[in-house]
Amino acid sequence: MRRNSISIYSYQMVNLLAAIVIISVIAFSALFDSQGDYLVECVHVSSMGSECSTCGLTRSFSEMTRGEFHSASLYNRNGPLLFVFFVAQLVLRAFAAITLINIRQGKKAPPFNTLVYSDSTVSLLLFLVCFRHLLVFW
Repeated sequence: MRRNSISIYSYQMVNLLAAIVIISVIAFSALFDSQGDYLVECVHVSSMGSECSTCGLTRSFSEMTRGEFHSASLYNRNGPLLFVFFVAQLVLRAFAAITLINIRQGKKAPPFNTLVYSDSTVSLLLFLVCFRHLLVFW
């Protein structure tokens, strides 16, 4: 195998694994009712007595899969924005997969390095925008 084809294969596997994780998160959210009991209790609530910035995210995601945007934001104000991040990442993984197929088939497509750099940049910016309320800088 040529070095570039190994890189393409590795990138393809990373994209596939990311898509599987994202689909799993969305499927988990869709399967469980936001009113149900969840297996994990928040450590911050049990030790400090108050909610943390991630409390209610599971319920918020569950509501988002049902299209209940208002109640999703009531469970956690960051939930809808974080859900948008995951959905956007899923779209980006599909776009990257299609572009990789075109690159492998020799069709008109951007060079592989351009795809990797642009995908990384867009993903990082999307992460910073969507997770900005959860990022803590001291």
